[in-house]
Amino acid sequence: MATHQTDEVTRERVEQGECFVAVADEALCGTILFKEVGRTGGCHWYDRDDVACFGQFAVEPKLQANGLGRRLIALAEARAAATGAREIALDTAESATHLVSWYMRLGYRFIEHAQWTHTNYRSVIMSKTLQRSVIG
Repeated sequence: MATHQTDEVTRERVEQGECFVAVADEALCGTILFKEVGRTGGCHWYDRDDVACFGQFAVEPKLQANGLGRRLIALAEARAAATGAREIALDTAESATHLVSWYMRLGYRFIEHAQWTHTNYRSVIMSKTLQRSVIG
């Protein structure tokens, strides 16, 4: 849905968390929406009290494969750890196998499937255990 949602839907979604954007030459080139624990929900995994998530994630196609997406995800992971989450999760279309593989290479694992009311496809819920810093 994020690829063709209205401005109103985008605004509503952004208000549900912290939206980070990447800008180059005064143009938006990437985005990610972080939701802390307690702002997630809708499936078993997202309903847990130790799971944060991210969504509305995109990088301008001509800028993909340069590390920008990894940096945006690292930012969301750092925010999740800073807010006390133990896991950070995401969902993507089951048919987007290239994305599922990419997330797996980043350390995410399959959790469950979800069927959202606003989509006509099944989604894959993936999650990553966050590293805890130990301060002496």
